[in-house]
Amino acid sequence: MKTEPIIMIADETLSVQAQLGEALGKRVSLVSAMNQEQLDYWLDEPARQPDILLLDQGFVGQQLGRFCKNWTSDPSTRNTSLIVMGADDDELEVSALASGAVDYLRKPLNSNLCRLRIERQLAVRSEMKRLEALSVTDGLTQIANRRYFDSFLTAEWRRSVREGGSVGLIMIDIDHFKGYNDHYGHLEGDKCLQMVAKVLKEQAQRPRDLVARFGGEEFAVVLPSVHFEGMKVVAERIQNAIAELKLPNAGSDTSSMLTVSMGLSWAEPGPMDTEVTLIEAADEALYAAKAGGRHRYSETVDLAAIRSLMAN
Repeated sequence: MKTEPIIMIADETLSVQAQLGEALGKRVSLVSAMNQEQLDYWLDEPARQPDILLLDQGFVGQQLGRFCKNWTSDPSTRNTSLIVMGADDDELEVSALASGAVDYLRKPLNSNLCRLRIERQLAVRSEMKRLEALSVTDGLTQIANRRYFDSFLTAEWRRSVREGGSVGLIMIDIDHFKGYNDHYGHLEGDKCLQMVAKVLKEQAQRPRDLVARFGGEEFAVVLPSVHFEGMKVVAERIQNAIAELKLPNAGSDTSSMLTVSMGLSWAEPGPMDTEVTLIEAADEALYAAKAGGRHRYSETVDLAAIRSLMAN
C-alpha cells in the first residue's frame, strides 16, 4: 500500500503553514511544528521521521550552518531531506546549501515555486529509495541479500549491547539442493529457492525480524529481542511449513520430499562480543544438524548467552 510522503513544516507563522498546505494540497501528509519542543517531539521517534523538513531559518537563528551540518551527519535525521526557508539573502542561501540543505526557499514564498521544488525533491527521494532497495534485495527471491544481512545484524547487535537485549540467528540450508538442481534443472531450482524464501518470510512474522539469502541455497533469519525458546518455536514452524509444501526431491538421500537443516544460535551480547560469534555459532550448529542426518535443527549457545545463563 502506497503511503503519502510526510512533510514537516517548522515555522512559527500560521500564514506560512497555511500557504504551504494550500500549495501542496493532498499530495502529501503535512505535520507542523510551531516551536523547538514540537520539532524535537517529532524527531525523537524514528517511526515519525518526515521525508522532508521545511525549516524556517528563524528556528535556529545564527546557528543555521551548524544545524544543517549536524542534521546531515546524524544517523537519526540524515535520511530526512532538509529544505531551509529564509530571507532573500545570498549568504544565507549559500550557508544552508554548503552545509547540507538540499534546497533554499526565499521568503516571501512563491507557492508555485515551492510546490515544484518540493515535488522535485520527492521524486529524487523516491528514485534513491528504489535504487537503495535494489542494492539490498536478492534479485531471485526478493528478500534481503547478504549485504543487507551483514549491516542489519551489526546494527541489531550494537543495539542489544546498548539496551541489554538479545539476538537470535537461524541459519537454514536446503538439504541436497545440488541433487535437486541436477534432477529437476536450474529453473526448477530457482522456483524452489523462491518458495523457501516465501515460507521463511511467513514464519518470521514480527516487524523487526529479517529473512535474508545468505548465499546459494543457504538462508538466514535474524530474530531481535527473542527468547531462546521462542527461537526454537520459529524453527519448528519453519520445519512444518517446509513439510507442508510437499515438494518432491528425487535428488535427496534424506527424504523423498524437500527438507531443510537449521542451525540456531542466541546471545545477550556484551561490549567485548561481536556479531561474528553469533554467525559462527549458528554455522557450527548447522554443521551439527547436517552431520546428525539432516532434516532437523541443532542449537549452539555462544559465550555471551552462557555468561547470561550462569548469572541467572
